[in-house]
Amino acid sequence: MGYFSGGKGLPAPYSGNILCAAFNSGWFWYIPLTDELTSVGAVLRRDALERVQGDREKALMGLIDECPLIAEYLSEARRVESGPYGEIRVRKDYSYCQDTFWRPGMVLVGDAACFIDPVFSSGVHLATYSGLLAARSINSSLSGDFEETKCFEEYELRYRNEYSLFHDFLVAFYDMHQDEDSYFWTAKKVMNSSAPGLESFVELVGGGASHESGLVNATSYTEQRESTFREFSELADRPAGESGTDRDLFDSTLVQSVLEEGAKIQVHAALGDVDDDEGPLRDGGLVPSADGMRWAEFGY
Repeated sequence: MGYFSGGKGLPAPYSGNILCAAFNSGWFWYIPLTDELTSVGAVLRRDALERVQGDREKALMGLIDECPLIAEYLSEARRVESGPYGEIRVRKDYSYCQDTFWRPGMVLVGDAACFIDPVFSSGVHLATYSGLLAARSINSSLSGDFEETKCFEEYELRYRNEYSLFHDFLVAFYDMHQDEDSYFWTAKKVMNSSAPGLESFVELVGGGASHESGLVNATSYTEQRESTFREFSELADRPAGESGTDRDLFDSTLVQSVLEEGAKIQVHAALGDVDDDEGPLRDGGLVPSADGMRWAEFGY
């Protein structure tokens, strides 16, 4: 990735929006940081990684030339070559998850704890969701309702569980068929739809979820993961209806699990009460209080 000055932007009112473009070797992000400065980076297929060996400048400019849309947007731009934005950077992997999310007196939230993917807005949800969980834990600990350890063990358990669901969805989304030619083929296939289906997909990748799938033994988890991936793939493979209606992604167990926690939070905020069937994620675990601001014992 590198930074460019003077690149073109999308027409108003979308001039500040992020642009993504697929090409044979992977896909590009094009992120306007200011009116003048733009971050440009390529995410490559595994079989194209040798392209970034050696001269980084030559590699980046060569990849840009292969992507007509990005090449056009940068046709009158120049790469920043000095200062904090002057380096061309190469990263092997951008996803990560910390070994622990908290210690006494300190808690990691959002991307500080874990990160999955730069394309979908899962990071926005995970940041706000972890902030909500952290606030509950801090309030409960300071008020003396529960010991700090119990509060933040609940925080970490729920946040890791949420992260794992998004991770599973994105693995399924990208890797349903690894032998296809186009890196972005799954995105094109899922999004080859009429407007209502596309809107549903946008809502999907911007939502949130939590479910019990991460709290089982390794063997059963692998079996469950395989079955939900297969179900998601088969749903995406279905042809659109004759009238142009799209496949309903919400029929997928995987998609439903990704949306579940976001729906619970919205209902809680709207009605001021927790879902009647919401229980702890583990024996002796905590649940949200009626106002959502603290943790409480189940059945309080």
